[in-house]
Amino acid sequence: METNGVIVKLWGMSVGYLSWDKKSEVSFFEYEPKFLDRGLEISPLTMSINSNRSRKHLPWTGDKDKLYMGLPPMIADSLPDKWGHSLFKAWLRDNHISAKDVTPVDHLSFIGSRAMGALEYEPAQKLGNGSVFSVDIEHLYEFAKLVLNERETTVLNAENSILWQDLIKISSSPGGKRPKAIVAVNKATGEVISGQGNIPEGFEHYILKYDDNSSYPFAKLEYVYYRIALEAGISMMPSELRSYGNATHFLTRRFDRVGNDRIHTQTLAAMSPGSDSYEELFAVIRKLNLPYEDSRQQFLRMVFNVLARNVDDHSKNFSFCMKPDGIWYLSTAYDLTYGVDLSAPAFLNRHSMTINGKNENISSKDLETVAQRNDIQDYKTLIDKVSNAVNKFKEYAAELKMDQQLIENIESDFVRL
Repeated sequence: METNGVIVKLWGMSVGYLSWDKKSEVSFFEYEPKFLDRGLEISPLTMSINSNRSRKHLPWTGDKDKLYMGLPPMIADSLPDKWGHSLFKAWLRDNHISAKDVTPVDHLSFIGSRAMGALEYEPAQKLGNGSVFSVDIEHLYEFAKLVLNERETTVLNAENSILWQDLIKISSSPGGKRPKAIVAVNKATGEVISGQGNIPEGFEHYILKYDDNSSYPFAKLEYVYYRIALEAGISMMPSELRSYGNATHFLTRRFDRVGNDRIHTQTLAAMSPGSDSYEELFAVIRKLNLPYEDSRQQFLRMVFNVLARNVDDHSKNFSFCMKPDGIWYLSTAYDLTYGVDLSAPAFLNRHSMTINGKNENISSKDLETVAQRNDIQDYKTLIDKVSNAVNKFKEYAAELKMDQQLIENIESDFVRL
């Protein structure tokens, strides 16, 4: 499996050409001249189409930081995180392909048109006939656990070769560390089908986050956080819990799809590499000339993460979206949940993004300082709104019959201002 180069595409247009240099172990990207003429700033802060480098048709060199794997940040966003990467490595193993022979450009070719956001990569590794198929959530999830827990190669036979294709199609592209699948749901009939590519009328694009059947209720906890985030005025995509067999999974509608239209999406990590503070996040909002409501939304999310202890607030958990007309906007919030490992030392449970220079022991003064520096109006009212919403955690968790001791342990860890 060796792909030296791919064409990067967006909405049917060729954006440019990406190649991999084995010697330097880094990629090079050059914009397609016709795409430059369209005036679409798909990476305005790191690879502007109006920069001298782009206009002189000089290549952009990939970032060697581990997060970007030698790819330009804009393109590295298309690679999956822990779950999708683990699944890809398992697929390579069971197809007798050495991971040492596979480059990040190969991985993009493998993802092809299945990336999150709107970027696509050609030529793409062919997987099946490309049609949608019904998804047996319970069966496929059990197979996923078998694949990832198996030390030796999973024997490929007539049955699980089909399961492999299905699993790879719906589970190898999304980000995040928890197991998940890209599906489409018909709310009227309850039918679940694969969510890659175009889906039939009556279906909507969703991400399904698997429950791992452990004693820790990941799915229920994320749903509780979804409810209190809405209560706090935070914009999120419609989400729900669904049970299949003995497991309850978390379903959330995708914000990078509107019908079958793809939305170009960039995380903060891609938009502003190295940003590790909320102040830098607000700075990106200003640079993109986003409306005040986006700043207000981001302030609510920052306060929520502090009060409800979502410490997994790293730069890939904040995103920006661009419409085909080139207008950018802040994405809805996602991956909001309790991020603390109660069994781990305190230093491992610090926030990933700093607030007023601090990633722990954050006070109301710190929140207010960030608000004042970013012209957030009525910030004390917004803080109170989030605080009142977080106070409903115990009520919402009890409704789902979560373990009472766990509820109390989590609630006791909340920040009270």
